[in-house]
Amino acid sequence: MGDLRMSKVKREAITAEKMAEIDKKAVEFGIPRLLLMENAGGAVARTIMEKFGHEKIIVFAGTGNNGGDGFVAARHLANKGAKVNVFLIGNPEDIRTEESRLNWNVIQKMRRNIKIYVVRNPPDLKKVGHYLKRRDVIIDAMLGTGLKGPLRKPFASAVRLINDSGIPVVSVDAPTGLNPSTGEVQGFAVKAAYTVTFHKMKRGFLKAKEYTGTVTVADIGIPEEVEAAAIGKYRRSWRRTSGASEQSMLVSACLLGVNCRHDGKNKLNEKITRLATQKFLIPVCPEQLGGLGTPREPMRIIDGAGAEVLDGKAKVMNKSGKDVTENLVRGAEEVLKIAKSLGVKDVILKARSPSCGCGKIHSGAFPDRLVEGDGVTAALLKKSGICVITEDDLVKGSSF
Repeated sequence: MGDLRMSKVKREAITAEKMAEIDKKAVEFGIPRLLLMENAGGAVARTIMEKFGHEKIIVFAGTGNNGGDGFVAARHLANKGAKVNVFLIGNPEDIRTEESRLNWNVIQKMRRNIKIYVVRNPPDLKKVGHYLKRRDVIIDAMLGTGLKGPLRKPFASAVRLINDSGIPVVSVDAPTGLNPSTGEVQGFAVKAAYTVTFHKMKRGFLKAKEYTGTVTVADIGIPEEVEAAAIGKYRRSWRRTSGASEQSMLVSACLLGVNCRHDGKNKLNEKITRLATQKFLIPVCPEQLGGLGTPREPMRIIDGAGAEVLDGKAKVMNKSGKDVTENLVRGAEEVLKIAKSLGVKDVILKARSPSCGCGKIHSGAFPDRLVEGDGVTAALLKKSGICVITEDDLVKGSSF
């Protein structure tokens, strides 16, 4: 059985270059990079909590998307009570993507359990040794699969420091310094106890166990159709389900186990996970797509429901009294764009949410009340002719 499993892993392993094509195609399909980053960082945090608990953690993060995954993991772990130190290797102004910058900005505000330090050059690393002595786990989120050529300073110095620390390391996507396509070491490479890679095993890992440690392949919500369109894998399945608009559905990400609710948790739903064996479920989170972070304060619609918000007759306020109407409307518009780009006709949204709810939602001032009406996203989708139900309707035996 072990030989058969390893044979399958070798067959399905891909290069970093192929994975980049898949990532690009996922975005073209309408899956937001922000959601992929959220799923990736969440998977890293879950691995650490399962293997080590969540006590004292240090994150070495780069300025690319790999660093963004590390920021998300730091947020989730801090939410669970971990004490997290984040060392950014590079200048904050050089953070390259919008998604990474958004998550960087979020963790900067989480001062209770996260401390941030900037490492601009090798001398700055001298400060790190003091903190390493008091950490339980290191997260390596410096370069991942984005390595181009030999390691340069201060990354090479950081790798030496990590390897000399004796602290177990969890690498994000790929150990820094290891070429994930070939398994070659670019001068120096992190020696990880665990590597959490995304979507598929990377080909170079098969001959680099000394550096990868135990490899976990995390599902970050990329549908089979995306891989088929990007690199030609699973062509038989692609032909069988060529009616993509009939087979695909958008689903509130929290119902699929993504920790994106206001409290930083999820609402994983067994009925939804069973449906995933029959349909291609694409996770969406209107609040995150509208620019709101996780965790965030709960929100309520004041003086109406989603339809009134869209008409400018009602507002959405958070518990502190901040107007977040623009965020909710923008998130609803982004979900609609995804649905239209994929030809999706059916959507399942989280019940009673001021953003997603359908039929009855939490509304009014705090403490709130249930009122008849739809959330902002549900109202916009219905207005555009898209069928919207909630997980409650599915339990009752919906035709889906």
